[in-house]
Amino acid sequence: SRMKMSKLGYFAEFLIFPPLVVLATLFAFHSAAPPHPAMWLLVYVAGLAGWTLFEYLLHRLLFHHAPVLSAIHDRHHRSPLELIGTPAWASLLVGAIAVASPACAALGIDLGTAATAGLVTGYLWYVFVHYATHHGRPRPGSYLYHARMRHAQHHHRSYDGNFGVTTGFWDYVFGTALEAPVPRPHAAK
Repeated sequence: SRMKMSKLGYFAEFLIFPPLVVLATLFAFHSAAPPHPAMWLLVYVAGLAGWTLFEYLLHRLLFHHAPVLSAIHDRHHRSPLELIGTPAWASLLVGAIAVASPACAALGIDLGTAATAGLVTGYLWYVFVHYATHHGRPRPGSYLYHARMRHAQHHHRSYDGNFGVTTGFWDYVFGTALEAPVPRPHAAK
């Protein structure tokens, strides 16, 4: 079936992206004009934080409204335990064209690699957290538990809210946060 993946296929980006990010970073620091480490780290953190906004916008606008992507995402909503995702080669292509190239054009190769590394780290964190929300059994009260509860509301209560997987921050900013249901008091014995 279309877009259903093996575990290896689903997690292949974890084998491909980290070495590429390390190589690009080494290249940037061994160039003729290497970046200052503090500036590189600052741009990396900005890329990491920027991912959370991209994640929100991708999920809200593209995964729920773009013709091809929404069909694939709808399949995920119907079968949330199936490993449905983007093949690593497609993520790599989109990352090179839509992320790394513009980042390097805007910031230069040295800091473009920092922004790209931050965005890629955020993306990999998203893939991990999204997998854990559907397949894990996180400890109550933990970060992953809260992510799971927030994402479960998106799946089971309303497709019009809780678009953030790694954070609910942008849902609050854009007014799409679904309030947690109030637990019913237990009956007195």
